[in-house]
Amino acid sequence: MEKEGNVCLDGDGIPTRQEDHQHTAMEEYFHDGYYSHLAFAVPHVSMNVRDIDFGRRIQLDSIMQKSITLTNHTKDKITCVWMGDTSHVFHVTPNSCDIPPLKSTSFRVTFKPTAPDQFYGAELECYAFYKCLTEYWQLEREYISPPWCLPLGTTGHTFSQQSETFLPKLELSSQKLQFPAVSLGESSFTSLLLRNTGATPIQYDFSNDNSGVFLMKPYRGIVEEGQQQVFLLHMSPTKAGRCEKVLQLRLNDDDRNTQKVVLVGYAEEAAVKLDNDGFLFFRPTCLNTFSTQQYGVRNTCRVPLRFEWMMSSDDAKLLTVSPQSGTIAPNEHQMHKWSFKPKEESRTLMKPVLVVTTTRGRLLSKSYLVPAEGKGTLGSLRAAESSVDCHNILAGCMETKNIDVFNDSDCDLHYELHVDSDKVLLQKCRKILRARTIQTIEATVQPTTCGTFTVAISYQLLSSADDTAVYIGEKRHLCYVVVSAVFPTLVATDVSCHGSASGRNKMQLWNLLNLSRFNSLMMKPLPLSSTSQKTTESMMASRPQVDMSFGAAPVGSEDCIINLTIANTGTISTNWSFVFPSDVQLEVPYWTSSYEGEQISTPDDSLFSVQPKQGHLEAGCSETLTLKYSHKIAGTSRLPVLFTVRQGQQLMLNFVGVSVKQNFPYIHFAQTSHTFSPVPIGEMVYAIHSYELFNGGGVPLKFWLDVRGLKQLCEDNFDCNIFECLTPSGHIPSGSTVSIEWLFTPFEAKTYSVGVPIHVEGGETTVITFSGTGYDGVGEFSADEEVMSPVECRQNFASSYNEQVLKFSKERIIFGDLPLFCEKQQIVFVTNTSENCCMSFKWLVSAEHSQFLTITPAKGLLDPGASQICKVVFTARGVPVLVNNLDVACEVMDETERSLYDKRLDRWLAKARRLKNEFTITDSLDNVSKAFRRSKCCQQRNDKVPMDVDFSPYKILPPITSSTPLSTVKELARIAQDETFASPRVQQALGTLSRPPVPSVLHLSICARVHTIDTFRKRFPDRIKKFFLKELPCFPCADSITPDRSLAGLEHTDEQVLVDVLANILCNLLEEEESVGESLAQLALEPTPYFIQLAPATRQQESAAAAAATRQPETHTSTTFPDTAKAQDLMPEEVTDHDPQKEADEGCDDMTVVNQLLESTLFNIISEAFQGEFNITAPPKLLITKPTL
Repeated sequence: MEKEGNVCLDGDGIPTRQEDHQHTAMEEYFHDGYYSHLAFAVPHVSMNVRDIDFGRRIQLDSIMQKSITLTNHTKDKITCVWMGDTSHVFHVTPNSCDIPPLKSTSFRVTFKPTAPDQFYGAELECYAFYKCLTEYWQLEREYISPPWCLPLGTTGHTFSQQSETFLPKLELSSQKLQFPAVSLGESSFTSLLLRNTGATPIQYDFSNDNSGVFLMKPYRGIVEEGQQQVFLLHMSPTKAGRCEKVLQLRLNDDDRNTQKVVLVGYAEEAAVKLDNDGFLFFRPTCLNTFSTQQYGVRNTCRVPLRFEWMMSSDDAKLLTVSPQSGTIAPNEHQMHKWSFKPKEESRTLMKPVLVVTTTRGRLLSKSYLVPAEGKGTLGSLRAAESSVDCHNILAGCMETKNIDVFNDSDCDLHYELHVDSDKVLLQKCRKILRARTIQTIEATVQPTTCGTFTVAISYQLLSSADDTAVYIGEKRHLCYVVVSAVFPTLVATDVSCHGSASGRNKMQLWNLLNLSRFNSLMMKPLPLSSTSQKTTESMMASRPQVDMSFGAAPVGSEDCIINLTIANTGTISTNWSFVFPSDVQLEVPYWTSSYEGEQISTPDDSLFSVQPKQGHLEAGCSETLTLKYSHKIAGTSRLPVLFTVRQGQQLMLNFVGVSVKQNFPYIHFAQTSHTFSPVPIGEMVYAIHSYELFNGGGVPLKFWLDVRGLKQLCEDNFDCNIFECLTPSGHIPSGSTVSIEWLFTPFEAKTYSVGVPIHVEGGETTVITFSGTGYDGVGEFSADEEVMSPVECRQNFASSYNEQVLKFSKERIIFGDLPLFCEKQQIVFVTNTSENCCMSFKWLVSAEHSQFLTITPAKGLLDPGASQICKVVFTARGVPVLVNNLDVACEVMDETERSLYDKRLDRWLAKARRLKNEFTITDSLDNVSKAFRRSKCCQQRNDKVPMDVDFSPYKILPPITSSTPLSTVKELARIAQDETFASPRVQQALGTLSRPPVPSVLHLSICARVHTIDTFRKRFPDRIKKFFLKELPCFPCADSITPDRSLAGLEHTDEQVLVDVLANILCNLLEEEESVGESLAQLALEPTPYFIQLAPATRQQESAAAAAATRQPETHTSTTFPDTAKAQDLMPEEVTDHDPQKEADEGCDDMTVVNQLLESTLFNIISEAFQGEFNITAPPKLLITKPTL
């Protein structure tokens, strides 16, 4: 049947006839062809009647029957089965029957009452189904469907005509039913409830509406006692206006029991009301953009209306409406959104039409003309400033900047802003700017990195400002935002020390405090995720750490006081602070749990102190901090201290202090590794490196290095000495520093590393890892960059400590790379910053350093506010060496304070001399008389007293002098100047004599690297001409060469090398026979050259050199150059006036004199300019002479 098209499956999978369902279920329920003359759908099975009324039946023994007909409208055989009344008052025969396709069958319905004066009623049901479903197991599951049910209502009673029926007792839900308003052609439905409140059944019978406007189902039946019946009513008006009908309800088949039910309904026509009297106006609109206008439509009737806007094709290109069509509820005021998109700059009149109809019925429709007027114009935006500057914005923070945007046109503009970088965010990208108005845009600048960025802001016009808008045209430039992002940068610029660390120079302090790492970390921007200022254990562990060592000193020594100057090198002000464990109320073990190294002791944070702990620094300002460590507890004390900069870097500073036990030898190592400067491979002579050892104990010590690791490294590198320690052992006085000389000769271009144990006699052994890198010497490393140029703030230390009266213009001099036998000078300005005190200075240059370093003047006296120029001369002598941070001490004395002390000392000595011969007798006369009486009593008992006892009343007293002999006063005064002898006995002897002033020490660091002339010429070919070789090397003369060296005395290896070299030279000469011949011919014509460097030394010069060598003992240190003969000592003996050797000698002397003359002239000019005698930077004056007539 499905293949033939007889049946199909509905949405629930039930087979049904193929029909066009365009009506509601309620309409199909009423318009079934029986209750109504309309039938919207042909049923599968139909019945000619839906209810049978047998009326009055008096004779109970007779049977009344009526027939009904069932028709099969399907194309398959169906089976009908009747389900009768259980009381069998109403019965259908036959009970079941098969109906062929498109055929009808009649059934007989019988009424057989069982008692008189009774109402009977029942609903019989006929179930019809396809015959094939009886064998359902042979069918597919999807074709099994439930049967159709055909109800049949039957009524009847057995009351006689003379007897009265039951009096009905009932309730109706309403006597007047109001149907919802509908339009013509539509239907309206309502319901009515009848409830039987009596004890007898009620038979009801409604009259029909012959006009067909109102329908009711069911209209006849019986309601048992206590039951209720629901009636469905249908209204389908045929004309507009009010519809009313009165239905007669006849009860219990008695005209006296009749009631009325009034039915009222309305049929509406389509009608709307338009805003603005039916006119639509648009504001001036920018070309190719959209302007919107809301237009309202009100439904004035009581039924929903369907509307649709219609317009011509030309108007449709300019106008759009949303919604285009739809439904308006009764009495609804609906807003429609109109969009106007002009194509040209002119005024346009458009005529859209609104067509309204009812929701379902289309019998009547109305049209409304709505004239619309709009104007197209041009429009653009501009910013108040073409470039918006955002300077000094903190990186990682956000700052809001207002940008004013103007719309000078007559039309509203919908636009969207675009930014080409994520460093600038706009609060709202899509906006609308009304005509001739100004709008402020908030731009949020949030740079993540430091630097200057230029961000372009552009705009693009939109059809509207909502999310569904489309772009119109290309992007247009609006303005630029120049962002200058910075972050707080605090760096250490200067460091000095007092107390137990006073013997350390500035570079040693810099390395002890690890200030290079401190500055490099402070210059790094902080990640955005780390800007939290909360102090937690996880936060501390994630912060970069810097080890700051306070050095070592014996227990009970003076406190180690370090003055550290920090400067704000950024462009914004910031706050900084040191956070100790006590500041956040944390216990020291919990606080120190984040320390990465070995925890030797957990000190009280009172051992370390920082003053001040917090502060504020403006841009370009600096502040000096005082860091103190007390040597109270023996051992190594470590304490992490958090250093925070607001909105900047946060570092964990690990303060480390060492207090050594008394009489315990101890070498203080700030780090357990040391890296030598990079060295090129293949050099003929290698520079000497140095490594410093500091004795932090209170006693001298002896040390030695275990060099077995160096030997193993040598064996691993083809028996080549990579590292060689020139001073493997030595002695270090207490509180002093000794340099260990190393020779690093790399064999390959790689990094070498070796661990060397350093033993201390009676102390501990420490393994130090020495490493160095060799390179090819093709420019990979530069000595000026890698060795001679530390961090910028370290190149020229600016002494900023307030208590330091005498200051240097720079505390580190870098001479750079120098060739042998040259001389280089630099100047240092020494300034007395005191306003009342005179200061004296004295350069302490050791004898070994004075061979290559000279400072003039060696000492001087400075009045308050005065300055002195000191010339520092470095002469490259001896062998190549690396002079890295050579410390030159300068002793500074306060002469004003010393003068006052000398005056107090003179007064004290004068008082001591006066006390030498003066005394005072304090005995009274009573004491004298008592002594006389005691003497007489003693005479009476002289037999008991020896004869040699003196019984005179007075004795000669010894001379009354000072408690200290006068001969030792000057010695005590001399001892008082030495703090090492400041014992309690001496202080008691001196009495009120104050301590003498102690000179302070300033340090000047010298850096240089000396190369051989060949090496310097090879590595720095452009700089060799800038140096004047003041002292020339001495080469042995030809006569002094021993003739014993011959080929016969060579070893086999040396002989083979010589043969190979000569063979290669001869092969090359034979290959270039022509060029060699030309060169030899040209060489024969040239005069024999004379070089002063090759001149033989005379006997007189040799004897003078030997005598000088016997007078000067040999010393070898890391910065010692062996004495060499000068140029004038290399001159030959007197020759004739035409001797070319003598002429070259005289030329060399002339060059030296000229060099010294120019040097002195420049120094004098700088000195006079420094003294203020003239302005060296002033422009030259133009002298106008009197013209001659």
